[in-house]
Amino acid sequence: MNTINWSTYKFHPSSVKNLMIEPRLKSETISETTKAYLLEVYIEEVYGRRKIESVANKFMRKGTMCETDSIELLERVKGETFFKNNNQLTNAWFVGTPDVIAIDKVIDIKTSWDLWTFAGVDEDQAKKDYYYQVLAYMDLTKTQKAELVYCLVSTPPEMINDEMYRPSFYMDEVESEKYRNNYKFDDIDEKSRVKIYTFDYSEEDIERVESKIVLAREYLASIKI
Repeated sequence: MNTINWSTYKFHPSSVKNLMIEPRLKSETISETTKAYLLEVYIEEVYGRRKIESVANKFMRKGTMCETDSIELLERVKGETFFKNNNQLTNAWFVGTPDVIAIDKVIDIKTSWDLWTFAGVDEDQAKKDYYYQVLAYMDLTKTQKAELVYCLVSTPPEMINDEMYRPSFYMDEVESEKYRNNYKFDDIDEKSRVKIYTFDYSEEDIERVESKIVLAREYLASIKI
């Protein structure tokens, strides 16, 4: 069993939104949803166990496998050159690896699963899902601006095969090929396959996040199994 100094524990930017959920009762400092998330953190850090659904998610898998394709799509659409960042950054609160660090901004890439999920994204949904993540990345990179970029690129063939395995039992070859097109998007204009949402750094919001991290650290230190 690992011994953790929870008073200095750092959170990945993608997890920050789990800390920002307000409790239902004013007498509580941490929501039940946040407590459940922190229990998962505790078990992973202390016992080295992680729920399989957190790593075997097909949406995340495509995002990882197609990250380069998405960056290259963004380059073609914007007529600029971007370089994938592989350096992990850390400060007193966060630890993470931003996708792209440009001169005056940080860029976070989201690869959409299919045309329906891509079409369902708007600025309000983007902010709801990822504002605190890009805010933490801005804090890590000391930049004042972030771009959250949704890209629609074709799914790798092996993932398409996985998706079509069960349907192949009751579809003929012609029908099966038709539905394979649900995972291929090269016939769609590239400019229509990129959505960009811009966010500005907020010192006030970062202070709110930091206060939540302090509470989360205290709660982690109090967990007993």
